[in-house]
Amino acid sequence: MFNLFAADILKIKVELITLDKTDEALIPLVIFGYASVGMRIYERKLKEYPKRIVIFCDNSRHKQGVHDGIRVLSLQKAALDYREAVYIIASLRHSKQMYQQLIEVGIPSEHIITELPGNVIGEELAKEKRQRLVPLKSIHVEVNINKDCNLNCKGCDHFAPLAEADTLELEIFERDMKRLADIMSGHIHRIILLGGEPLLNEHLLDYVKISRQCMPEVEVFIATNGTLLDKMTDDFWQALKDDNAGLMVTKYPVKLDYEALRIMAEERGVVWEYLGSSESGRSLWHFPLDLTGSQNPMESFIHCVNANNCHTLERGRLYTCSIAPNIKAFNNYFGKNVLLTMEDGIDICKAESAEEILEFLAKPVNFCRYCNVKERTYDHEWEISRKEIKEWTL
Repeated sequence: MFNLFAADILKIKVELITLDKTDEALIPLVIFGYASVGMRIYERKLKEYPKRIVIFCDNSRHKQGVHDGIRVLSLQKAALDYREAVYIIASLRHSKQMYQQLIEVGIPSEHIITELPGNVIGEELAKEKRQRLVPLKSIHVEVNINKDCNLNCKGCDHFAPLAEADTLELEIFERDMKRLADIMSGHIHRIILLGGEPLLNEHLLDYVKISRQCMPEVEVFIATNGTLLDKMTDDFWQALKDDNAGLMVTKYPVKLDYEALRIMAEERGVVWEYLGSSESGRSLWHFPLDLTGSQNPMESFIHCVNANNCHTLERGRLYTCSIAPNIKAFNNYFGKNVLLTMEDGIDICKAESAEEILEFLAKPVNFCRYCNVKERTYDHEWEISRKEIKEWTL
Protein backbone atom coordinates (compact mmCIF):
# COMPACT_ATOMS: atom_id res chain seq x y z
CA MET A 1 0.00 0.00 0.00
CA PHE A 2 1.06 3.55 -0.54
CA ASN A 3 -0.08 7.02 0.39
CA LEU A 4 -1.82 8.91 -2.41
CA PHE A 5 -1.52 12.31 -0.83
CA ALA A 6 1.88 12.17 0.81
CA ALA A 7 3.27 11.89 -2.71
CA ASP A 8 0.83 12.16 -5.59
CA ILE A 9 0.07 8.71 -6.98
CA LEU A 10 0.16 10.16 -10.48
CA LYS A 11 3.88 10.77 -10.01
CA ILE A 12 4.71 7.50 -8.28
CA LYS A 13 5.99 4.42 -10.05
CA VAL A 14 4.86 1.14 -8.58
CA GLU A 15 5.36 -2.36 -9.85
CA LEU A 16 2.20 -2.57 -11.93
CA ILE A 17 1.42 1.11 -12.46
CA THR A 18 3.70 3.70 -13.99
CA LEU A 19 2.09 7.08 -14.37
CA ASP A 20 3.06 10.53 -15.52
CA LYS A 21 0.94 13.46 -16.61
CA THR A 22 0.45 12.03 -20.08
CA ASP A 23 -1.06 8.89 -18.53
CA GLU A 24 -3.56 10.55 -16.22
CA ALA A 25 -6.59 9.51 -18.31
CA LEU A 26 -5.37 5.93 -18.82
CA ILE A 27 -5.56 4.54 -15.29
CA PRO A 28 -9.08 4.80 -13.82
CA LEU A 29 -9.62 5.76 -10.22
CA VAL A 30 -12.28 3.92 -8.22
CA ILE A 31 -13.40 5.45 -4.93
CA PHE A 32 -14.72 2.80 -2.57
CA GLY A 33 -17.47 4.42 -0.51
CA TYR A 34 -20.15 6.69 -1.98
CA ALA A 35 -20.59 9.12 0.92
CA SER A 36 -19.29 12.49 2.03
CA VAL A 37 -15.63 11.45 2.38
CA GLY A 38 -15.69 9.90 -1.08
CA MET A 39 -17.31 12.98 -2.59
CA ARG A 40 -14.55 15.22 -1.21
CA ILE A 41 -11.94 13.01 -2.86
CA TYR A 42 -13.97 12.82 -6.07
CA GLU A 43 -14.25 16.59 -6.41
CA ARG A 44 -10.56 17.02 -5.64
CA LYS A 45 -9.40 14.46 -8.20
CA LEU A 46 -11.68 15.78 -10.94
CA LYS A 47 -10.31 19.26 -10.39
CA GLU A 48 -6.70 18.08 -10.47
CA TYR A 49 -7.06 15.65 -13.37
CA PRO A 50 -10.22 16.43 -15.37
CA LYS A 51 -9.44 13.82 -18.05
CA ARG A 52 -9.15 10.91 -15.68
CA ILE A 53 -11.91 8.33 -15.29
CA VAL A 54 -13.18 8.56 -11.71
CA ILE A 55 -16.07 6.41 -10.50
CA PHE A 56 -17.39 4.99 -7.25
CA CYS A 57 -18.13 1.56 -5.92
CA ASP A 58 -20.24 0.83 -2.86
CA ASN A 59 -21.68 -2.20 -1.09
CA SER A 60 -25.12 -0.66 -0.65
CA ARG A 61 -27.58 -1.59 -3.37
CA HIS A 62 -29.44 1.65 -2.69
CA LYS A 63 -26.41 3.72 -3.65
CA GLN A 64 -25.55 1.83 -6.82
CA GLY A 65 -26.54 3.35 -10.15
CA VAL A 66 -26.04 6.81 -11.63
CA HIS A 67 -26.52 9.88 -9.44
CA ASP A 68 -26.22 13.29 -11.11
CA GLY A 69 -23.90 11.78 -13.70
CA ILE A 70 -21.76 9.94 -11.11
CA ARG A 71 -21.47 6.18 -11.64
CA VAL A 72 -21.64 3.96 -8.56
CA LEU A 73 -20.93 0.28 -9.17
CA SER A 74 -21.14 -2.69 -6.88
CA LEU A 75 -17.78 -3.83 -5.53
CA GLN A 76 -17.99 -7.01 -7.60
CA LYS A 77 -18.77 -5.11 -10.82
CA ALA A 78 -15.96 -2.62 -10.22
CA ALA A 79 -13.48 -5.44 -9.58
CA LEU A 80 -14.56 -7.13 -12.80
CA ASP A 81 -14.46 -4.05 -15.02
CA TYR A 82 -11.63 -2.10 -13.36
CA ARG A 83 -9.21 -4.64 -11.94
CA GLU A 84 -6.16 -2.55 -12.90
CA ALA A 85 -7.58 0.69 -11.52
CA VAL A 86 -6.31 2.50 -8.45
CA TYR A 87 -8.76 2.08 -5.55
CA ILE A 88 -9.12 4.66 -2.78
CA ILE A 89 -10.88 3.57 0.39
CA ALA A 90 -13.03 6.53 1.44
CA SER A 91 -13.84 5.86 5.08
CA LEU A 92 -12.79 7.40 8.37
CA ARG A 93 -13.33 4.26 10.44
CA HIS A 94 -13.76 1.15 8.32
CA SER A 95 -10.72 1.03 6.04
CA LYS A 96 -9.52 -2.29 7.49
CA GLN A 97 -12.72 -4.12 6.60
CA MET A 98 -12.98 -2.43 3.19
CA TYR A 99 -9.35 -3.23 2.38
CA GLN A 100 -9.99 -6.91 3.06
CA GLN A 101 -13.05 -6.84 0.82
CA LEU A 102 -10.97 -5.44 -2.05
CA ILE A 103 -8.36 -8.15 -1.58
CA GLU A 104 -11.08 -10.81 -1.56
CA VAL A 105 -12.43 -9.68 -4.94
CA GLY A 106 -8.95 -9.78 -6.47
CA ILE A 107 -7.69 -6.19 -6.35
CA PRO A 108 -3.87 -6.24 -5.88
CA SER A 109 -2.73 -4.67 -2.64
CA GLU A 110 -0.40 -2.28 -4.49
CA HIS A 111 -3.46 -0.78 -6.20
CA ILE A 112 -5.21 0.04 -2.92
CA ILE A 113 -4.89 3.33 -1.07
CA THR A 114 -6.07 3.38 2.53
CA GLU A 115 -4.63 6.64 3.84
CA LEU A 116 -6.72 9.76 3.43
CA PRO A 117 -5.37 13.31 3.16
CA GLY A 118 -5.15 15.12 6.46
CA ASN A 119 -7.30 17.99 5.32
CA VAL A 120 -10.11 15.66 4.22
CA ILE A 121 -10.03 13.86 7.57
CA GLY A 122 -9.95 17.16 9.42
CA GLU A 123 -12.83 18.62 7.42
CA GLU A 124 -14.99 15.53 7.91
CA LEU A 125 -14.33 15.34 11.62
CA ALA A 126 -15.07 19.04 11.97
CA LYS A 127 -18.34 18.55 10.11
CA GLU A 128 -19.26 15.65 12.38
CA LYS A 129 -18.57 17.78 15.45
CA ARG A 130 -20.78 20.59 14.15
CA GLN A 131 -23.57 18.16 13.36
CA ARG A 132 -23.52 16.66 16.85
CA LEU A 133 -24.08 20.07 18.45
CA VAL A 134 -26.80 21.26 16.08
CA PRO A 135 -30.36 20.21 16.93
CA LEU A 136 -31.73 18.06 14.14
CA LYS A 137 -34.97 18.93 12.42
CA SER A 138 -36.05 15.30 12.26
CA ILE A 139 -34.80 12.20 14.04
CA HIS A 140 -35.29 8.46 14.07
CA VAL A 141 -36.16 6.91 17.41
CA GLU A 142 -34.92 3.51 18.53
CA VAL A 143 -36.94 1.49 21.03
CA ASN A 144 -35.61 -1.62 22.78
CA ILE A 145 -38.69 -3.82 23.03
CA ASN A 146 -36.65 -6.58 24.68
CA LYS A 147 -33.07 -6.83 25.88
CA ASP A 148 -32.21 -10.50 25.23
CA CYS A 149 -30.60 -11.78 22.03
CA ASN A 150 -29.92 -15.09 20.29
CA LEU A 151 -26.50 -14.10 18.88
CA ASN A 152 -24.90 -12.12 21.72
CA CYS A 153 -22.07 -10.38 19.88
CA LYS A 154 -18.83 -9.61 21.64
CA GLY A 155 -18.81 -6.06 22.99
CA CYS A 156 -22.42 -5.32 22.01
CA ASP A 157 -23.15 -1.66 22.77
CA HIS A 158 -26.64 -2.66 23.97
CA PHE A 159 -24.99 -5.12 26.39
CA ALA A 160 -27.32 -7.85 25.14
CA PRO A 161 -25.03 -10.75 26.17
CA LEU A 162 -25.28 -9.54 29.77
CA ALA A 163 -28.94 -8.58 29.81
CA GLU A 164 -31.83 -10.42 31.37
CA ALA A 165 -35.01 -10.90 29.33
CA ASP A 166 -36.51 -7.46 29.98
CA THR A 167 -39.57 -7.03 27.78
CA LEU A 168 -40.97 -3.53 27.34
CA GLU A 169 -44.53 -3.32 28.63
CA LEU A 170 -47.01 -2.76 25.80
CA GLU A 171 -48.98 -0.20 27.79
CA ILE A 172 -45.83 1.87 28.39
CA PHE A 173 -44.85 1.57 24.74
CA GLU A 174 -48.28 2.75 23.64
CA ARG A 175 -48.20 5.64 26.08
CA ASP A 176 -44.79 6.74 24.77
CA MET A 177 -45.79 6.41 21.12
CA LYS A 178 -48.87 8.55 21.67
CA ARG A 179 -46.80 11.16 23.47
CA LEU A 180 -44.16 11.22 20.73
CA ALA A 181 -46.87 11.52 18.09
CA ASP A 182 -48.25 14.49 19.99
CA ILE A 183 -45.14 16.45 20.92
CA MET A 184 -42.82 15.41 18.06
CA SER A 185 -45.22 15.59 15.13
CA GLY A 186 -43.24 16.35 11.98
CA HIS A 187 -39.91 15.80 13.76
CA ILE A 188 -39.72 11.99 13.61
CA HIS A 189 -39.18 10.20 10.31
CA ARG A 190 -38.59 6.63 11.51
CA ILE A 191 -39.35 4.34 14.46
CA ILE A 192 -36.95 1.39 14.85
CA LEU A 193 -37.99 -1.56 17.02
CA LEU A 194 -34.93 -3.41 18.22
CA GLY A 195 -33.30 -5.25 21.10
CA GLY A 196 -31.54 -7.51 21.78
CA GLU A 197 -33.24 -9.42 19.02
CA PRO A 198 -36.84 -8.19 18.58
CA LEU A 199 -37.98 -11.35 16.80
CA LEU A 200 -37.69 -13.07 20.19
CA ASN A 201 -40.50 -10.87 21.47
CA GLU A 202 -43.78 -12.75 21.17
CA HIS A 203 -45.73 -9.49 21.03
CA LEU A 204 -43.62 -7.96 18.26
CA LEU A 205 -46.55 -7.42 15.89
CA ASP A 206 -48.42 -5.51 18.61
CA TYR A 207 -45.56 -3.01 18.83
CA VAL A 208 -45.62 -2.69 15.06
CA LYS A 209 -49.37 -2.04 15.00
CA ILE A 210 -49.21 0.50 17.82
CA SER A 211 -46.37 2.34 16.07
CA ARG A 212 -48.33 2.50 12.85
CA GLN A 213 -51.57 3.57 14.51
CA CYS A 214 -49.90 6.33 16.48
CA MET A 215 -47.74 7.62 13.62
CA PRO A 216 -49.29 6.69 10.26
CA GLU A 217 -46.87 8.86 8.25
CA VAL A 218 -43.64 7.67 9.92
CA GLU A 219 -41.48 4.79 8.68
CA VAL A 220 -41.58 1.76 10.96
CA PHE A 221 -38.71 -0.75 10.89
CA ILE A 222 -37.71 -3.86 12.82
CA ALA A 223 -33.94 -4.08 13.33
CA THR A 224 -32.97 -7.75 13.32
CA ASN A 225 -30.06 -10.11 12.81
CA GLY A 226 -32.34 -12.08 10.48
CA THR A 227 -31.56 -15.52 11.88
CA LEU A 228 -35.18 -16.18 12.87
CA LEU A 229 -36.84 -14.87 9.74
CA ASP A 230 -37.16 -18.24 8.07
CA LYS A 231 -39.20 -19.39 11.09
CA MET A 232 -41.75 -16.58 10.83
CA THR A 233 -45.31 -17.50 9.88
CA ASP A 234 -47.41 -16.16 7.03
CA ASP A 235 -49.27 -14.02 9.58
CA PHE A 236 -46.01 -12.27 10.44
CA TRP A 237 -45.26 -11.36 6.83
CA GLN A 238 -48.84 -10.29 6.14
CA ALA A 239 -48.90 -8.08 9.24
CA LEU A 240 -45.71 -6.32 8.18
CA LYS A 241 -47.13 -5.73 4.74
CA ASP A 242 -50.49 -4.52 6.08
CA ASP A 243 -48.84 -2.12 8.53
CA ASN A 244 -46.22 -1.02 6.01
CA ALA A 245 -43.36 -2.01 8.31
CA GLY A 246 -39.93 -2.88 6.98
CA LEU A 247 -36.97 -4.98 8.06
CA MET A 248 -33.58 -3.41 8.85
CA VAL A 249 -31.18 -6.32 8.73
CA THR A 250 -27.63 -6.68 10.00
CA LYS A 251 -25.75 -9.29 7.98
CA TYR A 252 -23.69 -11.47 10.30
CA PRO A 253 -21.04 -14.02 9.25
CA VAL A 254 -23.27 -16.98 10.09
CA LYS A 255 -24.63 -19.79 7.95
CA LEU A 256 -27.62 -17.95 6.62
CA ASP A 257 -28.62 -17.03 3.07
CA TYR A 258 -29.45 -13.37 3.63
CA GLU A 259 -30.05 -12.68 -0.03
CA ALA A 260 -32.60 -15.49 -0.29
CA LEU A 261 -34.39 -14.03 2.73
CA ARG A 262 -34.29 -10.56 1.18
CA ILE A 263 -35.86 -11.83 -2.02
CA MET A 264 -38.54 -13.68 -0.06
CA ALA A 265 -39.34 -10.57 2.00
CA GLU A 266 -39.60 -8.32 -1.03
CA GLU A 267 -41.76 -10.86 -2.86
CA ARG A 268 -44.11 -10.70 0.13
CA GLY A 269 -44.25 -6.91 -0.17
CA VAL A 270 -41.98 -6.14 2.81
CA VAL A 271 -39.25 -3.51 2.53
CA TRP A 272 -35.77 -4.83 3.32
CA GLU A 273 -32.81 -2.63 4.22
CA TYR A 274 -29.34 -3.68 5.29
CA LEU A 275 -28.23 -1.72 8.33
CA GLY A 276 -25.48 0.75 7.47
CA SER A 277 -22.41 -0.91 6.03
CA SER A 278 -23.53 -4.36 7.17
CA GLU A 279 -24.61 -5.34 3.67
CA SER A 280 -20.99 -6.40 3.22
CA GLY A 281 -20.92 -8.37 6.49
CA ARG A 282 -20.83 -7.34 10.12
CA SER A 283 -17.58 -6.61 11.90
CA LEU A 284 -17.25 -5.58 15.53
CA TRP A 285 -16.42 -2.31 17.24
CA HIS A 286 -14.75 -1.95 20.64
CA PHE A 287 -16.31 0.94 22.57
CA PRO A 288 -14.46 0.93 25.91
CA LEU A 289 -15.97 2.44 29.03
CA ASP A 290 -13.91 4.48 31.48
CA LEU A 291 -15.21 3.13 34.79
CA THR A 292 -13.69 6.08 36.67
CA GLY A 293 -15.81 8.57 34.74
CA SER A 294 -12.75 10.72 33.99
CA GLN A 295 -13.43 11.60 30.36
CA ASN A 296 -14.32 15.11 29.19
CA PRO A 297 -18.06 14.95 28.38
CA MET A 298 -17.88 17.47 25.54
CA GLU A 299 -14.91 15.76 23.90
CA SER A 300 -16.61 12.37 24.21
CA PHE A 301 -19.84 13.72 22.77
CA ILE A 302 -18.48 15.52 19.73
CA HIS A 303 -16.32 12.55 18.70
CA CYS A 304 -18.97 9.87 19.29
CA VAL A 305 -20.65 8.25 16.29
CA ASN A 306 -23.71 7.48 18.43
CA ALA A 307 -24.20 10.93 19.93
CA ASN A 308 -27.20 12.83 18.55
CA ASN A 309 -27.62 9.89 16.20
CA CYS A 310 -28.84 6.73 17.96
CA HIS A 311 -31.73 8.41 19.76
CA THR A 312 -33.04 5.78 22.14
CA LEU A 313 -36.38 5.81 23.95
CA GLU A 314 -36.37 3.92 27.24
CA ARG A 315 -39.65 3.91 29.18
CA GLY A 316 -40.56 7.56 28.77
CA ARG A 317 -37.06 9.04 28.55
CA LEU A 318 -35.25 9.87 25.34
CA TYR A 319 -31.45 9.57 25.20
CA THR A 320 -28.95 10.94 22.71
CA CYS A 321 -27.27 7.53 22.28
CA SER A 322 -27.84 3.81 22.79
CA ILE A 323 -25.16 3.09 25.40
CA ALA A 324 -26.47 5.14 28.32
CA PRO A 325 -29.99 3.67 28.58
CA ASN A 326 -28.64 0.11 28.38
CA ILE A 327 -25.88 0.42 30.99
CA LYS A 328 -28.00 -1.29 33.67
CA ALA A 329 -27.17 -4.73 32.24
CA PHE A 330 -23.42 -4.01 32.47
CA ASN A 331 -23.70 -2.77 36.05
CA ASN A 332 -25.78 -5.70 37.18
CA TYR A 333 -23.62 -8.37 35.59
CA PHE A 334 -20.23 -7.04 36.72
CA GLY A 335 -21.31 -5.35 39.93
CA LYS A 336 -20.24 -1.90 38.74
CA ASN A 337 -21.75 1.54 39.20
CA VAL A 338 -21.49 3.40 35.92
CA LEU A 339 -23.91 6.10 36.97
CA LEU A 340 -26.98 6.90 34.89
CA THR A 341 -28.95 9.85 36.26
CA MET A 342 -32.36 11.28 35.43
CA GLU A 343 -30.58 14.20 33.76
CA ASP A 344 -28.94 11.89 31.19
CA GLY A 345 -32.28 11.51 29.39
CA ILE A 346 -35.21 13.82 28.79
CA ASP A 347 -38.69 12.97 30.04
CA ILE A 348 -40.91 13.21 26.96
CA CYS A 349 -44.01 13.64 29.11
CA LYS A 350 -42.57 16.67 30.93
CA ALA A 351 -40.94 18.28 27.89
CA GLU A 352 -42.93 21.22 26.60
CA SER A 353 -41.97 21.13 22.92
CA ALA A 354 -40.17 19.25 20.18
CA GLU A 355 -37.55 22.00 20.15
CA GLU A 356 -36.75 21.37 23.82
CA ILE A 357 -36.24 17.66 23.10
CA LEU A 358 -34.12 18.21 19.99
CA GLU A 359 -31.92 20.74 21.78
CA PHE A 360 -31.38 18.31 24.66
CA LEU A 361 -30.29 15.55 22.28
CA ALA A 362 -27.68 17.84 20.70
CA LYS A 363 -25.57 18.38 23.79
CA PRO A 364 -23.41 16.20 26.05
CA VAL A 365 -24.79 14.70 29.24
CA ASN A 366 -23.05 13.67 32.43
CA PHE A 367 -22.94 10.02 31.28
CA CYS A 368 -20.57 11.00 28.44
CA ARG A 369 -17.72 11.08 30.98
CA TYR A 370 -17.80 7.26 31.05
CA CYS A 371 -17.17 6.79 27.31
CA ASN A 372 -13.50 6.58 26.32
CA VAL A 373 -14.17 7.60 22.73
CA LYS A 374 -10.55 8.27 21.78
CA GLU A 375 -9.71 4.60 22.43
CA ARG A 376 -12.49 3.18 20.27
CA THR A 377 -11.45 0.76 17.54
CA TYR A 378 -13.31 -0.66 14.57
CA ASP A 379 -13.50 -3.59 12.17
CA HIS A 380 -12.65 -6.42 14.54
CA GLU A 381 -13.51 -9.94 13.47
CA TRP A 382 -17.00 -10.90 14.56
CA GLU A 383 -17.33 -13.41 17.39
CA ILE A 384 -19.67 -14.45 20.17
CA SER A 385 -19.30 -12.76 23.55
CA ARG A 386 -17.53 -14.57 26.38
CA LYS A 387 -19.08 -12.09 28.80
CA GLU A 388 -15.68 -10.77 29.85
CA ILE A 389 -15.50 -7.23 31.18
CA LYS A 390 -12.62 -6.36 28.82
CA GLU A 391 -15.13 -6.51 25.94
CA TRP A 392 -16.49 -3.21 27.27
CA THR A 393 -13.38 -1.73 28.91
CA LEU A 394 -9.66 -1.38 28.19
